[in-house]
Amino acid sequence: MVFYFPKIFVVVLFLELAQGPANAQFWQYSICSLNVSDGDFQSNLNNVLGNIGTKALSNSDYFNDTIGVKPSQVYGLIMCYADANRTSCNDCLSAPTALQITRKCPISKNAAFWGVNPDSCLIRYSNDTYFSVADSTVLWAVPNDSNFSNPELLNNTLETLFGRLITEASTSLNLLASGEENITATDKLYGLLQCTRDLNSTECSRCLGAFVAYLFEVYGTPVKPGLRLHGYSCFLRYEIYAFMPTDSSGGNKSYTTPIVTGGKKSHTTLIAAVAAGVATFLIITAFFIWFQRKWSQVDDIKSTSPLMEELQEITSLEFFIYDLTALRIATSNFSDNNNLGEGGFGAVYKGTLPNGQEVAVKRLSKSSTQGATEFKNEVDLLVRLGHNNLVQLMGCCISEHERILCYEYLPNGSLDKTLFATDDVKSEWLNWNNRYKIIKGICRGLFYLHEESPLKIIHRDLKASNILLDRNMNPKISDFGLARLFDREKTHTITANVAGTFGYIAPEYSIRGTFSAKSDTYSFGILVLEIVTGRKNSSFPGSRYMTGLTNFVWKYWSEGKVHELKDPTLEEECIEEVTRCVHIALLCLQVNPSNRPNMEAVAHMLSSSSIANLPPLPPPELIWGADTSMFDDNGDDYDDKYGVDLSAEYTIAAVQATHSSSF
Repeated sequence: MVFYFPKIFVVVLFLELAQGPANAQFWQYSICSLNVSDGDFQSNLNNVLGNIGTKALSNSDYFNDTIGVKPSQVYGLIMCYADANRTSCNDCLSAPTALQITRKCPISKNAAFWGVNPDSCLIRYSNDTYFSVADSTVLWAVPNDSNFSNPELLNNTLETLFGRLITEASTSLNLLASGEENITATDKLYGLLQCTRDLNSTECSRCLGAFVAYLFEVYGTPVKPGLRLHGYSCFLRYEIYAFMPTDSSGGNKSYTTPIVTGGKKSHTTLIAAVAAGVATFLIITAFFIWFQRKWSQVDDIKSTSPLMEELQEITSLEFFIYDLTALRIATSNFSDNNNLGEGGFGAVYKGTLPNGQEVAVKRLSKSSTQGATEFKNEVDLLVRLGHNNLVQLMGCCISEHERILCYEYLPNGSLDKTLFATDDVKSEWLNWNNRYKIIKGICRGLFYLHEESPLKIIHRDLKASNILLDRNMNPKISDFGLARLFDREKTHTITANVAGTFGYIAPEYSIRGTFSAKSDTYSFGILVLEIVTGRKNSSFPGSRYMTGLTNFVWKYWSEGKVHELKDPTLEEECIEEVTRCVHIALLCLQVNPSNRPNMEAVAHMLSSSSIANLPPLPPPELIWGADTSMFDDNGDDYDDKYGVDLSAEYTIAAVQATHSSSF
């Protein structure tokens, strides 16, 4: 008893404190963009949130307001959904509940929130005006996954009901309408359409029409027996049971249970007593669980708060903070059926957002060595970059014990899954045209990172599993957790912590910790050899200094037998381009970084035949075995030993020749 008494005491205390609407769990769904707010904006936001709920209570459960002057002006609105009961609506409209949303999106100038009971209300605010213009995007959906005996008849009834309700809602004073239609003699369909009241009739009709069209396009084969669609400007709901809690005045009120007359008074009293006892037990149990979860999250909140503060520096209208609940729904609670693969970071899942958009959801493993620094690093870099050959980061989630990254979904997965598959798979998906396109696309992506992007970035972990393929087999470089910003004025830098994947790491980086853009060039060379040969670098015995694949390729290259190197599934007609790619790869694998071409030079070489006079040097192990003196910072020992210095020849001027690039 001594052990449990303090817990029971705390639960009762929290039960009393949590009776009001300021329950931290009130807001279940949220969308926050990472454009950072300032002090003036926060002050204006607090004023808006503190006022609009009270004013909505006397304005049929809706109000919008504008406070401040640009750039710190706040546009806010609040609205109860017409199917919400009176208690839930009142809770939503209370100022303490409204002000809680600043905790969920503490840095955002654009955000929207939906209440949890279950769809009680919407709060939205922004620093840009959105009043009077409908946003018809479906943001999230809750379908009823049960079956209906006659879906075709249900479909026809839906068309009839919503065809009528669109007109009624868009022309009504409150921009909402509910109604019912008979499906059969015994079954009815009930529907509700609602717009935010900043819209005019035309905008409301346009938004509701888009929602109904979305319903039939996404959920119409066969149609579900119930569905809720939520957006910024519109709400749609239908069920095969009555769900509208209306009173005689048309306002919202709580659901009521019919009173059954008759029976003995003692029996009625017993039922009431038992019901009250069960309800009390469930409430105490629920808050006990809630308190335990909150207590266990204290340490995690401490660790994620600094991360959220650092993310305040990131600004992008295209980047979102996703709600954990929404991602659980999108991935079927991170179901194994949605698992796309595992990596050093953790598991990757396929998800489908309420608007139908597919995403790849990368969930940080709790045992992963990639912590907050790498997580922020990837977000910080990718949100500033944009290129057809880089994966697009759409947003992230930092909630409870979770750190999650959300990317565009690329249906053909990572390159290694196809490149090292069976011959039948490779023959179907990786003919030479596709392989050559992949090589050139990776080159374009690296060239962008090194030279064209606003920031010079060294990837440091280029490998087949970090190359993703879209529907048309176009490559996209992914996984920027180890990437580093690089001073354009420097030729190289040194780190004590070597990171990357053995076999792809340049020798000067592996041994001395020296890395540069030429380190990525080396990794690119290994990757090209894997693409050409169809064989894993790790399948060859190697050493700390040089990969076995490089020695294997050099042997056939030096003997003029490149045709024996290529993947047996490749056609013979591609031998000229295969030879060029092997030649370029060997240049990229030179032991002296200064002898490796930069990615601009590689791009031109891939698009011309201007490499005939640029012979590669043999892999160092074929000359000295494992002599590490060749890895001096400037690589002079190696050049002197071999009697040639080609560093001046590997510039873009040398490889352009008279050819114009089609790259």
